[in-house]
Amino acid sequence: METERIAVAVRPRKSLEAADLGFRLARENFVALYAAHGAVVISFALALGLAFPNRLAWAAGLLWWLKPLYDRVALSVLSVALLGRAPRFAETLAELPRLIFGTGLLSSLTGLRLSPTRSFYAPVLQLEGLRGAARRKRMRVLAGRESSTAVALMGVCSTFELAILLGGLQLFATFQPEGAALSFWRETIFEPTPALLGFELGLYALAICVVEPLYVAAGFTLYINRRVWLEGWDVELAFRRLERRVRAAAVALALLLAFAPASHSRAAEPEIHCKVESAEDAGNCIQGVLADPMFGETLKFRGWRPRTFHTGGVNLDWLGKLADGIAALASSLARVGIWLLVPVLLALLVVAAARGLRITRRSRGELPLESPARRGFDLRPESLPADVVAAARARFAANDPSGALSLLYRGALVELARRFKLRLPASATEKECERIARSAGSASLVDDFAALARAWLYCAYAHRPPAAGEFESLCARFSAGFGARS
Repeated sequence: METERIAVAVRPRKSLEAADLGFRLARENFVALYAAHGAVVISFALALGLAFPNRLAWAAGLLWWLKPLYDRVALSVLSVALLGRAPRFAETLAELPRLIFGTGLLSSLTGLRLSPTRSFYAPVLQLEGLRGAARRKRMRVLAGRESSTAVALMGVCSTFELAILLGGLQLFATFQPEGAALSFWRETIFEPTPALLGFELGLYALAICVVEPLYVAAGFTLYINRRVWLEGWDVELAFRRLERRVRAAAVALALLLAFAPASHSRAAEPEIHCKVESAEDAGNCIQGVLADPMFGETLKFRGWRPRTFHTGGVNLDWLGKLADGIAALASSLARVGIWLLVPVLLALLVVAAARGLRITRRSRGELPLESPARRGFDLRPESLPADVVAAARARFAANDPSGALSLLYRGALVELARRFKLRLPASATEKECERIARSAGSASLVDDFAALARAWLYCAYAHRPPAAGEFESLCARFSAGFGARS
């Protein structure tokens, strides 16, 4: 997560305050969020209604069960909007195939579908992309103070959905002839007509469109708040702001000293309390930090566990009815597929047309190779100088090794994306970019990129710039592997 690009104030919050932050995020990105989410929900509601014209109650049940699918669309919009810019409707539409067939959807629709904390764990499945034991371990780490709030959020949002549904029915009942309101409600509950069931299906789709984006937004900010508590994002950002202020003060002090009279006095060098030169030194430093008493605190949490009930006799008559229901459902799956195929084909046609237009305009030089809002770097080819290596050497000579390595690293990413059509996720780290680059197939090119990424990591995060000879070696490898355009 690129914490410096987050568009909200990063600080530890109470659970209810974090949920309210999600509502605020949804309001600030109202158009992008509700347009994308509503288009998907309405498409599925129409498809299910047409596929089950005689069993609209089943259609409503399937519309409810597929909520995690619509949530993925809303979460995709919110995750990008959190970094400062809400995606356009066409961009979200282009992401639909990845969202539908992406990691975690099957778990969301099966094992975790009835979980009252699914909005809190949805970012783990969708954004972190973990599987199996790694995902379960990650969920155990995140579980804690936010879980009870996520359960309460589920209850509140479900209540509002029910209120919209009953309110719409009551509004319809007020327009009935005098004395017919009671019979209308009796018919609604016990003997609904197909027209009334269709009206209820439409009302329920409307309730999902209104409430579900708020539910997803609040669960997402609960997840972000939990990570802030665990990973100390606020401390990291404070240190980065302090670093920028110190650098600015150092530049001002250097200018003052440059114009001040020469002095033979020498300031005492600052004492380094934890000098890290090897892995063993780093381990000793970490053990010293962990020896603080605050890391030995034991916390107790309360949670819910399912209770097992035992009955003396078992009636298996329901198995016959279940088999009949399954057979009827199987016979209708073909119609569901046909009606669902229509919006999917339309979406694929729009995506293909948008990509074709983007490729055409890109070939004319009208569009950048990659959108700069997707990652922390500006990856447009026109943002790079004509001679990347010469510009990098000039920055290195000007005592700006970070800027020099940034130019080489950006140039390598642009070339990899241009040559091999690689797609990098918005949350990709340097190591993930290196793993994706291995799919290019060129071993020497991957080694050059790995060396460049390693040097950039040491310089940007460990503040260990490369020596002059090592930097010249990186420039030579960049010129050989990425400099010559093919």
